[in-house]
Order: sequence, then C-alpha cells, then structure tokens
Amino acid sequence: IIMTQKADERFIPRDFKIPFGPFLRHYERYFQSVKLLGELGIGQKWLDCACGAGYGSSFLSNFCNFVVGYDIDSSAIECALENYKSDHVGFTRDLSKHEEDFDVVISVETIEHMPESDANIFLTTLRKCLNDNGTLVITTPIVKQTNRDPVNEFHFIEYSDKDFKKLLEDANFIVVDSHFVETTFTDGETKDQGYYKCKKNN
Repeated sequence: IIMTQKADERFIPRDFKIPFGPFLRHYERYFQSVKLLGELGIGQKWLDCACGAGYGSSFLSNFCNFVVGYDIDSSAIECALENYKSDHVGFTRDLSKHEEDFDVVISVETIEHMPESDANIFLTTLRKCLNDNGTLVITTPIVKQTNRDPVNEFHFIEYSDKDFKKLLEDANFIVVDSHFVETTFTDGETKDQGYYKCKKNN
C-alpha cells in the first residue's frame, strides 16, 4: 500500500514494481483533462503544471503544437529532461518568463499538495501564464465536505465542490464545465476525481 500511495503521488512510467492501478489512474487523469478541454491545440502552446516526471507533458504534446512542463522539484525536471524532452516538449523550473504565454494550462492533482494559504497564489500564477482567451483545466480529489486533515499523508487539504469553485472564483476564474469520476483512491477512500474547465474572468 505504501508503494502504491507513493506511486500515486510521484509516478514514473516503466517502474514496473508499481501496480497497474496507479499507471491507469495517472494516464486516465490526463486523458480526462483533454477530453474535458474538448479541442485540439493546433498551433497552440500548453503548460503542464506540475509535470512531475514528464510523462503527462509528453502525452499532451499529441494534442497541441508545444508543451512546457513545469515542476518545483529539480529531480523531477531532471528525469523529465532525460526521458521526455523533444521537438514538441520542453521543461522548466521558472514560470516568470511565461506570462500570458499559454493557450491552455493543465494542472493534474497538484493543488491538494499545498497548504490552503498557498492555493490562491498558485491559481493566480496559473492565471498569469494564460493568454486572455486561455483555458485552465485543473483536477483534484473532491469530497462532500472540505477536509483539512485528509487520510492521504501527501495531501494538505481535499476540497468540496462548492469550496473548490469558490477558490477558483476568488482567483478570477470562471468555471465553464466540470466532470466527476467516482474513484477509490489508494488511501482506501472512495471520492470523486474532479475535473474543472475554467476561463479567465477578465
């Protein structure tokens, strides 16, 4: 279970000691994000934040012209550069040079890993990275009532749908669509995997 939980938080493809479940969940989250986005990014530049080992950035590059993967973890970026850098994918630890640079930002299972006090700063940063007509697709576990002491030791907070929408609105995003997939997570709890498609409230 510990191995599975760690795999769910930092997934590295081709590590075949990891059970099938985390493999499926990680790729499924990216697939569901693109499905909710609902369009190809012809000539577009997308951001994958946070990209971890980079497999998701590589996957997203099948749907748009170029993907930049960002992560705060230097070892993750090293892994991503070694395995997934290509003519269509690059990686960085610095978003300051990418203001209003992206048509789409995809953030898969990131915001629950930071304290609630940092969440607005994170969303504001993502907003700054988007151009005026850009789209944010963000995923996070969704529970019936916001839980500030989750069972999952890697999560600071798990939001209710109402509170997460409020968080997005406070960061000047408009939620234009959402999708929920009931999932039994490796912490043993069954909750929704929430997907939110947002536009900037200019």
